Amino acid sequence: MPNDLSGGVQDHAQFRFQAKGSVIRKVLRRAVARFNRQISSEDAGTLELTLAEVLNNIVEHAYANIPPGPVVLSLHRQGGSLTCQIEDHGHPMPGLQLPAGRIQNVASEIMDMAEGGWGWALIRAMTTGLQYERLHNTNRLTFQLPLAAVVEPQSGAAS
Repeated sequence: MPNDLSGGVQDHAQFRFQAKGSVIRKVLRRAVARFNRQISSEDAGTLELTLAEVLNNIVEHAYANIPPGPVVLSLHRQGGSLTCQIEDHGHPMPGLQLPAGRIQNVASEIMDMAEGGWGWALIRAMTTGLQYERLHNTNRLTFQLPLAAVVEPQSGAAS
C-alpha cells in the first residue's frame, strides 16, 4: 500500500500508564519507537518533544497534590499527520481552557529569564488542531502533528 501524504496508510498505537515521571520517559521511548520506520527522524523529535511537554504537565499539574492516576495516550497516523489524544483523570485546566502559551519576552540576562511558561507556546507552535475538553472527570487533549516527510516502510526489516 502506498505511503503518500494524501492518505491511505493508517497506523495506531495506544499506551495506558500511571502519571509518574519515570514512566513518562519509558512511554516516550516506546511511542517514538512505534513509529520509527514510518516518520522521519525530525518528526520523531517533534513527537517526543511535544509529548514530553504535555505528559510532564499532566504529572506536574493535573495530578498535583493527588496520587498519580491513569493516563491514556492514543496515536493515529494517517497520511501526512499524526493525531495525538491524551486523557487523564486529574484536575481540570484552570477555567476549563488551554493556557495561552504566548512566547515571553526574552530577558537581557539569562539568569533573569522566567523558568516556566514556555511549554504551551512550544506545544502550540508544533501542533495543529489543538483542543481541550473536560468530559465528566476526564481531561482530553487532542492535536495533530503535521509530518514533514512520510518514510516508506522497509520490507523484511527486523523490529
